[in-house]
Amino acid sequence: MNKSPSARVLQEAAEWLVRLDGNVDAAERNAFRDWLDADPEHLEAIERLQGSLATLSDAAREPARVALEGIARRRARRQPLKALALAALVLLLVGVFLQQFPPPYLLADIRTNTGQWSTQQLPDGSRISLDGGSAVDLQFDAQRRTIRLVRGEIRVEVAKDDTRPFQVLTEHGSVRALGTRFVVEQLPGYSRVAMIESAAEVDSADKRVAVQAGQALRFDRTGPGALQRVDATVIDQAWEQHQLLVRDQSLDEVLERLARNHQGYLLFDAKALQLIRVTAVLPADDSQRALRLLARSLPIKVEQYTPWVTHISVAQGLR
Repeated sequence: MNKSPSARVLQEAAEWLVRLDGNVDAAERNAFRDWLDADPEHLEAIERLQGSLATLSDAAREPARVALEGIARRRARRQPLKALALAALVLLLVGVFLQQFPPPYLLADIRTNTGQWSTQQLPDGSRISLDGGSAVDLQFDAQRRTIRLVRGEIRVEVAKDDTRPFQVLTEHGSVRALGTRFVVEQLPGYSRVAMIESAAEVDSADKRVAVQAGQALRFDRTGPGALQRVDATVIDQAWEQHQLLVRDQSLDEVLERLARNHQGYLLFDAKALQLIRVTAVLPADDSQRALRLLARSLPIKVEQYTPWVTHISVAQGLR
């Protein structure tokens, strides 16, 4: 089994991919081959990053290609200041890439790319569905069945097994399945479980709460919040139709959820947008259309700076 690449090696691999995305000379190609031969971890990192880069549009990669072609044209003239500026652009592209595809996501056992939904059968016969830009690690053995949600949102249908408990771990606690069908989402500040069938038990900050079918619960590092009523059928249908259900949620949280399925980087000031509340049904698999719908009904401005950076801000005069 190949060694999982470290964060340092992943960054080196990303830099090589940016450098090689255009016209390169024999010396650079030889240097790249030497780097690959130096450690099997290097090849593993390149393969993982290429899988994620394949989901980015040609337009999103064009700035890197332009930068590299510029480097080639200027190499003969050796203009240090311009070379430094182009190098800064390359590092910026690498930084944006690693922010959108951080190492824990790239190293996960199961992951989906931007705009990709996937359903798989687990070793115990359970089924897991991941929405776009989501990732999980698995720990299935003779004593337990554990899913660690690295990023995003999953829907789980649990196979019956009286000897091994089934749980989903997030940064904010755990969800132990007492039934069969539920959804778990992890965001930077909290996690959320919604029960479609049967029940689950949430354990967060040493506090336990039972969640029944038709109920949802948010929990963070301080513990569980209040139980909320939800329509289990609507939640299940939204998964099938790739819809994002939003009910009285702050705009910054909505944008965090949309960002998983956005080609490029969504840039926004979370603090400035958190007072804007949103209730809507948005297309989760078409972030551009979702942003247009939000801009029509909310006091915000959506600006496209490049094909790969979109800025969302409060409309002028309403700050």
